[in-house]
Amino acid sequence: MTASAILITGLILAVSGVPAFADADAIETLRRECAAQLNLPPAGCDCIAEKAGELNDNQQAFVVASVTKNEAAAAALRSQLTMTELTEAGLFMTTSPQACMQGG
Repeated sequence: MTASAILITGLILAVSGVPAFADADAIETLRRECAAQLNLPPAGCDCIAEKAGELNDNQQAFVVASVTKNEAAAAALRSQLTMTELTEAGLFMTTSPQACMQGG
């Protein structure tokens, strides 16, 4: 990809407000929301954060947007993810808490 193509892509994403990838704090946001929303002990939230690391950046951003109820960002990211990526993110959100409560 040329430098101008990268710049144009970045500008389009900046204008649209759609993150191209999760910010550096995505995992920490998930860890914090885990404690607040799921009331899991630190080890359980560490487990969820570790499992989230297996998702790609856009999946992490989608999960963060979903759990923080940022509907606009979640909708925008939903349109960027493939059906497989959405399924994986959805499975992460539904199975990880129970798996981590049961020890991993």
